[in-house]
Amino acid sequence: MKTLTLAIGLVIVTSSGMAQAATPEHDMSQHQMTAKQEGVGILKAVNAKAGKVQIAHEPIAALGWPAMTMWFALRDSLPVEIKADAAVRFEMIQDEKKQWVIVRIGRK
Repeated sequence: MKTLTLAIGLVIVTSSGMAQAATPEHDMSQHQMTAKQEGVGILKAVNAKAGKVQIAHEPIAALGWPAMTMWFALRDSLPVEIKADAAVRFEMIQDEKKQWVIVRIGRK
């Protein structure tokens, strides 16, 4: 009887540890999301006051994103030589709020 009780106790302890391992804070796929990602597209609009740009980007396979047009925050100022309708290449990371921020942008 003691052996059966001990075995049941081990199963409970082991399964509770596995449940904890499956929680989001232990999910290793989240670490991939914070890695720097690259994209290319056309700069459609600039909101200098808000520090944002709108880019019609090509698919970003690493994120499973199709081609689309979206707004991105800029970490730094937009280089003066880059204007609307320019073909651009950019790098972005996710900030602490899980929003994508462009950390580097240049002409394609």
